[in-house]
Amino acid sequence: MFKTNLKIAWRNLIKDKQFTFLNVLGLSAGLACALLIFLWVNDEMSFDKFFANNDRLYEVMEHRTGNGQTAISDESSGMVSEILAQQIPEVYYASPLAPPFWFQKYTLSVGDKNIKANGQYAGKDYFNIFSFKLIDGNSNDVLKNKSSIVISDELADKLFGTTQNIIGKPIRFQQDTTFFCIGCV
Repeated sequence: MFKTNLKIAWRNLIKDKQFTFLNVLGLSAGLACALLIFLWVNDEMSFDKFFANNDRLYEVMEHRTGNGQTAISDESSGMVSEILAQQIPEVYYASPLAPPFWFQKYTLSVGDKNIKANGQYAGKDYFNIFSFKLIDGNSNDVLKNKSSIVISDELADKLFGTTQNIIGKPIRFQQDTTFFCIGCV
């Protein structure tokens, strides 16, 4: 019985080739779209899931209206994080974060080594919110001081030649013609 039904279906597909082509094309396009939508939703649902307490992390977005247009932006004032932490008891930590593309490359100097690097501004509670592993130092105290800096192991290796015992060592920070000394005593 099954063999007969398969034969009849095959004969009908061969008899009307245009109809068969349209059906196969529509089926493949539908399957491809469904697969792409599944992959996109899966990616969105797995975003930043590697953080501890990821179910308690939220991003504050700002609703802006101007010139007759409405936009939603992930950019907001740094003071918003302080106000959220002070006025909403459910918020344990809040930290402002400025993305690297807001700033030009900086020149970091240690001794006679000068290295251009991208950086970003993060508030003092950044490492209390996000569970990045630090090679050295206490994540609770890392950004308490406004002249503190956290650098990657690759950048530490380029600047100091090692990743060990570099806490407290000065790094000169240059932006245009202004010089700052971070961690200098």
